[in-house]
Amino acid sequence: MQEITKENLKEDLKEIVEIENQKQMHLAILFENALSNSKEIRLTEFKDELYLQANYYNSLEKYQVEIDNLVEKYKKQLDKLFNVCSTRYVNIQKELTSALQSEVIVVTNISINRQNLEKALEKNDPDKIRYYTNKINASIQKKLNYEMIISECNNRLEACIDQVSEFSERIKLDTKNAIVEKKESKILVFIANLIKRFNRKKNFTNYVLKPSEEKIVQLTNKVDNSIGTLYSQIFEFAIQMENNKDKINSAFNAMMAA
Repeated sequence: MQEITKENLKEDLKEIVEIENQKQMHLAILFENALSNSKEIRLTEFKDELYLQANYYNSLEKYQVEIDNLVEKYKKQLDKLFNVCSTRYVNIQKELTSALQSEVIVVTNISINRQNLEKALEKNDPDKIRYYTNKINASIQKKLNYEMIISECNNRLEACIDQVSEFSERIKLDTKNAIVEKKESKILVFIANLIKRFNRKKNFTNYVLKPSEEKIVQLTNKVDNSIGTLYSQIFEFAIQMENNKDKINSAFNAMMAA
C-alpha cells in the first residue's frame, strides 16, 4: 500500500477541497445554464409559433390574453418538471458535499494516527503499534471508498445535465400542424383569405387555441410521468448512499477488528 506522509496528507487535503470545489462550481453552472436555456428555448418557440399563427388569422390583438394564458400554462409545466430536476441535482450535490467532508475528516485522522504510530514505535509498544497500524490501514481504505462515492456523485451530476436536455426534447410542443398552409393557386389563396377574414375567430379557435390547449393537457401527463421517474431516481439514490455508508463503516470496523 502506498506510503502516506504528513506532507502528502496536507497536500491531499488541499487538493481535495480546491479541485472538488472547482468541479462542483463548474457543474452547477452547466446545470443552471441547461435549465434556463431549455425553458427559454421551449417558451420562445411556443410563443413565436402562436404569434405566427395569430398573425396569419389576423387575431393577435384580439386573442392576446388567450395566447398569454397558453404560454403561462406551458411555463407552469416546464417549471414543475425542472423544479424536480433541480431537487434531484441538489440532493446529489448534498451527498457529494457530505462525502467530501467525510473524506477530509478521514485524511485528517490518518495524519493524527500516523503521529501516534510514530510515538508507539518509539516506545516499542506492540499493542498501540498494532492498533494504530490497523486504524491507518482501515482509514486509507475508508478514504478510497469515499473517493468512489465522490466519483459516482460527480457522474450523476453530469447525468442530470444530460437529463435536462432529454426532457427539453420530450416536452417540446409541436404546433405546426395547426397552421393552415397557403395554397399555390392565386384563386385558392384569395378564397382562403376571404374565409379567414370572415371566420378568423372560429378558425383561430379551432385551428390554434383548442389544439394547443389539448397538447398542453397531453404534455401534463408526460410531465407527471417524468416527475414520477425523477422521484424514483431520488429515492433509489438515497437508499444506495445509505447502503454505501453502512458498507464503509462495516469495512472499517472489520479491518479494525482484524
